[in-house]
Amino acid sequence: MKKIKNQYCGKIAIIGNQNSGKSSLMNKLIGKKVSITSKKKNTTQENILGIKTIKNYQFIYIDTPGFKKKKYIHISKDLKFKYDILKDLKLVILVIDNIIWDKNHTVLLNFMNKKNIPNLIVINKIDKIKKKNIILPFIKYLNKKFSQIKIIPVSSKTGDNIKVLEKIIKKNIPMHKHFFHKNQNNNYSLKFQIYEIIRETIMRYFGDELPYSSKIKIKSIKKNIRQEIIIHSEIFVLYCRQKKIFIGKNGKKIKLCSMISKKKLEKILNTKVHLFIWIKTFKNNSLHKKYK
Repeated sequence: MKKIKNQYCGKIAIIGNQNSGKSSLMNKLIGKKVSITSKKKNTTQENILGIKTIKNYQFIYIDTPGFKKKKYIHISKDLKFKYDILKDLKLVILVIDNIIWDKNHTVLLNFMNKKNIPNLIVINKIDKIKKKNIILPFIKYLNKKFSQIKIIPVSSKTGDNIKVLEKIIKKNIPMHKHFFHKNQNNNYSLKFQIYEIIRETIMRYFGDELPYSSKIKIKSIKKNIRQEIIIHSEIFVLYCRQKKIFIGKNGKKIKLCSMISKKKLEKILNTKVHLFIWIKTFKNNSLHKKYK
């Protein structure tokens, strides 16, 4: 009779300020795109789950919405809203970009320590630091400030020190039955994945004001006889001028948006995708606040 191996499983939250590279780090750790990324703030708007299973180990990563820089965190408001996933966490990764430490980071670590949740600090984007000799003094500064916490400099872009980080994460994963199938890398519906990919494209390729006022609706998802996925979607904007920006001259911009989103979806879903997008304006501007 074949001996059944012990299984290990645990949740790991990735937290930090906006644009610190949390989503990119999670995608790198999983080895597959799960969370959307862009250079714009507030890209991640809700907790995103990513799953990686290697043999008898299952890692459940949670990419969380970032905090605004230079805005002091209120534990009772911000953490209660954003970190309802704190229950049963086995590790918290605090991501900081470059070599900048602010009050929010101290507040977050102190809160996690009070909850007795193991945590570590990841200095991300070290590939962007031109003067590498300033990294070590910064790590020494943090070691003095938080002597019990491991500090790892990494680059989610180049992969520097990601293997080291993975080994540390693995040590914090307890013996527990796996929650998800070994081939599953997220627990989201197809509709949500399509929604997120279109939103990512909008944030990357359109003006700064559009991602926050526009609303996306996935009208229908069907398969044809060749098992190709046919998607009909709508993007609602507040004003006609925004509609013109989205459409672009001779429809070039909306065609670009559709083509880029289509290619991303085909890569993720591993099948042919037909994506149709219509740009519309809200009949009543107040509707955009409650439109889902």
